[in-house]
Amino acid sequence: MIKNYLAIFLWGFLLVSCAKYEDESLIPSYIQIEKIDVSNSSSQGSSSSYISDAWVYLDGGERGTFPLPARIPLLASGKHTIKIEAGIKLNGVSATRVPYPLLEPIEMEIDLQKDSIIPVSANLRYRSNTHFEFIEDFEGANQRFESTDFGTAEWGISSNATNPSWVFEGLHSGLGRITEEDNFLQIITKDEFTNLPKNGVPVFIELDFKTNTTIILSVVGYTNGISDVEDLINLNPTEEWKKIYINLTSTLSYQPDVHVYKFLISANHNSSLDESIVLIDNFKIVYREVEK
Repeated sequence: MIKNYLAIFLWGFLLVSCAKYEDESLIPSYIQIEKIDVSNSSSQGSSSSYISDAWVYLDGGERGTFPLPARIPLLASGKHTIKIEAGIKLNGVSATRVPYPLLEPIEMEIDLQKDSIIPVSANLRYRSNTHFEFIEDFEGANQRFESTDFGTAEWGISSNATNPSWVFEGLHSGLGRITEEDNFLQIITKDEFTNLPKNGVPVFIELDFKTNTTIILSVVGYTNGISDVEDLINLNPTEEWKKIYINLTSTLSYQPDVHVYKFLISANHNSSLDESIVLIDNFKIVYREVEK
């Protein structure tokens, strides 16, 4: 009888010890990422960004995508290599979250501690092969957008001295004022773009905007002097400035015979308002340079 009780005791002790060991192996370490910033050189325009997610890798293995700010559990301890990629909402759509292919991920070695939180600062830069084809920050005298023959609304620049809420940063932003009488805004890039890559090379428009009417962003392709307009995206009214990353890659790749482009911004008057306001800033066209 005593032997039986002893056997039961030993068996129970082993079960508890194993359970404790297994439980400890499931205790995660944590890293805390409040936000991901972007650092630019002076030739790359504004450092304005909206990185919505962190794509996290542990020792080369993907650990998931985490909306920011995020406390990220990792089933590991000790020194490990963490890689972080900047995630965006592609074309502003929450359901389409992808790593931004023009920003360089960062890697760091972190000494993870179980049941402890390690804050991580993430400051990313553009990849070295990123080309900035077009930058308009509306601070210079020579503006790179102009009204089309169809646009009747006033187009110009806002001033921080006159109305700070109409300026994203710096002293000026692009400003369209649409009324019931002059009820259509349409502006187009003065530049013609002939070097935008195709064949799946990542090409994006970056843009800050604020508007109380719907904005339509379109691309105009020219083939043998004949233009064709394709709408890229509708930007909905917003009371706050927003950043958006617009994917041009598939649009350009599906037009193999088009080699000249311009970009068009249009907006109609919102009839529920006395005046419709369109504000844009930091309009960039960026892409990866193709290795030769």
